[in-house]
Amino acid sequence: MECTTPDVRRQACSGSQPAGLAFTLSVCLVRPQEPAYERDVMHLAPLPAIPHAAFDAWRDSLPSEVQGPVDEAAPTLGPLLESAPYLMSLAQAHAEWLTQMLTGDPDEAMAGILADVRSAGTEDLDETRLGVRLRIGKGRTALLAAVAETGGAWTTARATEVLADLADAALHSALDLLMRRAHERGLLAVPLEEATAANSGLALFALGKHGGRELNYSSDIDIVAFYDPGKGVLADPGEAGKTYSRMVQKLVALMEERREYGYVFRTDLRLRPDPGSTPVAISFDAALTYYEGRGQNWERAAWIKARPCAGDIAAGEGFLKELAPYVWRKHLDFATIADIQAMKRQINVSKKVGDIRVEGHNVKLGRGGIREIEFFAQTQQLIAGGRDASLRVRPTAEALDALARTSWIGFKTASDLKETYWFLRAVENRLQMLRDEQTHVMPETPEGVAVVARLMGFADKAEFEAAYRTALEQVSGYYSELFTEGDSLGVESGNLVFTGSDDDPGTLETLTRLGFADPSKASATVRKWHYGGYAATRTAAARAHLTELIPALLTTFGSSGNADEAMRKFDDFLSRLPGGVQFFALLRSHPQLMTLLVQFMASAPRMAEAVIRRAHVMDGLIDPAFADDVTRREVLIQKVDAFLKEGRTYEEVIDRARIIGQEQRFMICAGLLSGTIGARAAGEQFTALAETLVHRLFDAVLREFEARYGVIAGARAGLLGFGKMASREMTATSDLDFILLYDAPLDVESDGERPLPTSQYFTRLTQRLVAAITAPTAEGVLYEADMRLRPSGNAGPLATSLSGFLAYHRENAWTWEHLALSRARVVLAPEDLTRDIDTAIAETFARPRDAVKTIDDVVSMRALMARERKPKHDFDLKLVDGGLVDLEFIAQSAQLVAGAAIARPQAPVAEVLMRLEETGLVPEGGRLAQIHATYSIILQVMSAALPNPRSTEPWGQAFKELIAQLTNYPDFTRLEVDLKDMQAEVSAAAARWYEKAKGL
Repeated sequence: MECTTPDVRRQACSGSQPAGLAFTLSVCLVRPQEPAYERDVMHLAPLPAIPHAAFDAWRDSLPSEVQGPVDEAAPTLGPLLESAPYLMSLAQAHAEWLTQMLTGDPDEAMAGILADVRSAGTEDLDETRLGVRLRIGKGRTALLAAVAETGGAWTTARATEVLADLADAALHSALDLLMRRAHERGLLAVPLEEATAANSGLALFALGKHGGRELNYSSDIDIVAFYDPGKGVLADPGEAGKTYSRMVQKLVALMEERREYGYVFRTDLRLRPDPGSTPVAISFDAALTYYEGRGQNWERAAWIKARPCAGDIAAGEGFLKELAPYVWRKHLDFATIADIQAMKRQINVSKKVGDIRVEGHNVKLGRGGIREIEFFAQTQQLIAGGRDASLRVRPTAEALDALARTSWIGFKTASDLKETYWFLRAVENRLQMLRDEQTHVMPETPEGVAVVARLMGFADKAEFEAAYRTALEQVSGYYSELFTEGDSLGVESGNLVFTGSDDDPGTLETLTRLGFADPSKASATVRKWHYGGYAATRTAAARAHLTELIPALLTTFGSSGNADEAMRKFDDFLSRLPGGVQFFALLRSHPQLMTLLVQFMASAPRMAEAVIRRAHVMDGLIDPAFADDVTRREVLIQKVDAFLKEGRTYEEVIDRARIIGQEQRFMICAGLLSGTIGARAAGEQFTALAETLVHRLFDAVLREFEARYGVIAGARAGLLGFGKMASREMTATSDLDFILLYDAPLDVESDGERPLPTSQYFTRLTQRLVAAITAPTAEGVLYEADMRLRPSGNAGPLATSLSGFLAYHRENAWTWEHLALSRARVVLAPEDLTRDIDTAIAETFARPRDAVKTIDDVVSMRALMARERKPKHDFDLKLVDGGLVDLEFIAQSAQLVAGAAIARPQAPVAEVLMRLEETGLVPEGGRLAQIHATYSIILQVMSAALPNPRSTEPWGQAFKELIAQLTNYPDFTRLEVDLKDMQAEVSAAAARWYEKAKGL
């Protein structure tokens, strides 16, 4: 078939093509077979005429003896070179060669280029001279392909083939040179004549369009480099990784170096396994291990087109045979099918009508574009190719034919998609040949579209636009029928595509709209997760769950106020999570947990750390009874008791106490930080949890202890709590302050197999209890225990007799010990012992006291504390001047010197402050109680949210906002200002109280 004009081409193809496509498809599908007559100049169909002053000037500058072929080809060359600055520069650089090429056969011209490039690698050239030869070959190939394709002498398919062939030849030639250089440096164990690319043991694989011999006009080449360590080529096989990696790096430098005559090819190595953490050349074994264990389905799709393109081709073919079971699976499980469906949904574009357009449309990635055709073919090859080897073909058009022959698709579907594929590839080539840009986006202006239309053979821009739209609609129609459509893996504002190694332009736009300041980094982070580099994403099941989570996860990051920081923290979280399948499945089933988790990471890193250590702590948050668990004491106790009852042995009870303790602490923290419960209620629940666990552990310890040592007849024992445990104001990080008191005869022994005297008996019992509470096990530590408030402090025995306790506080106790005793509470004891302990404490406070000395002691203690325990920062509200300690000292000293008037023995601080106002002793007592409540909220939240509340590291904005929100302040700055005023109020009130108290 001979095409002499666009009109002739239209008539030749109009009988069988879809409406609107006949004219354009002929440009890329019709290739003249044998010329109808002999002529001296290559037959080229003319392009629509335009003024071409630059072309004319160049033509006039040529020697007269070579102008003839250029003149005869002017109807094609004039519009082409005038429209494409890159091609004009090539014509100027290779003018003599171009005129020779125009008088011959384009295939013969291409054969000559390839022969020269291949031979250059075997000649005695250095890197500089070889680079020149390769760049000249690339420039001439680019010029030949552009002229032959736009002039109809070649199909687009042929143009893409020769570009891929040139890439193969250039890579192999450069590797030949690098092997000789390696021999010269003594790195090889073979003679010089065997120091060749073909014998290197290093196989270069072409992926993507390069692998399918369908290379774009201005495409990168996607290659991976694997080597056979058993080839025996290297002098030191132990240095194989380093040697081959350096060789590949030099190879890429030769390809990409921009000097005289431009460059050869931009070269991308990022399709190798886990490119962020692997060298540029890895062994066959390492590659197989990766693909078999961590390979993703998009990588399987990439390897459909892979072929050894340079280097040790034989070794590469052997590797492909070993890799075949990974790419071509005989049995496809449902998880893989679901993943393929997810891949499809990831690259789906929004189905708004406006997305099918001409100006600004992405011919590769946009709706109805090239990528949809490729995906249409490759996914079905993945499904069926394991059982039918005839589907294992590389080029897209051949794959469509093969799918039709095996009845996976209809013949009309294959025909339509092939024709449309090459039409769109022709458009893509013309976009790229204008300025040698790796672009896939149609011009944004009508004038720019008109240029592309003319190079496609259209004189009428409107006709081209209609054909282009028809092509997109045709592809979109077929593509939308591929698989069952599931939930979208995009978001309302656009697509989210993370397959492959390149950033998807639409995805970057979507990420920007979601609030990411650095969308490229966000995209790279998601791809890193998909590579399975973290333990949490190492399994296929985990990655499948994560794929489904991504849209909602990114949306949640965007709504956090700082998407980039939220993602950074989640990435850090993910990197330390030991496993991901159950965790990701939990988040998928309960989206509200994802929002809560992101909030934790932004404002409560301690909570995020808890999830990393034990992801199961999140389980309780999905319980419908969550609010009851964290607000009602009896429900909390029932839950703890039910869990501990399942412990069959003493060791199991110890471990289960830690498990339920950590889970319930986490739950209370979650309730506090989410606003479900207030700070006071949280303190009561933290205390109820601690008391319940101590009760149950004491029971378990006592059973084990009595089984060995027996009992002491008539003995009684109990625990007296101090501090926040006593006042029911514990936080997430509180220690347990308690002492063990016992009442028993002193001159007897226990009746067990190993009898012990009374003092030793209760000392060992206390040791066992403290160990049960504090000993680290596989499940961690339950609580730290502080027993320094026992008589004589750390120097005294661990267990204290009731009589000794009474005598000590009557005769030897310091004022600070009586301050601590002022809010002590029995947390565990028989009823009669509880009454006796309470009576003993009441007697201690009923005794006459020197008010002046007591207050002087209190003031001295506060001064000593201020010197030796300085606050770490302004929000160290316990120790700052005017902070929580000062409020506690006011209340506790009042219990010592005015206990009868207050009439609230062992009451919490806030209650005592309120009574001080009621009695007129401290008129501002109500205000001090309010300040105490504000301090308590802040300290509770700090303990729940921060790994180290006293750390001097600056707080994040999200945590500041959380503090302000939970204290009912409009912003953090206002809270800071008010806290300074509160501290001044407390300091002034303390000074007035101490002065007044001395006179009581």
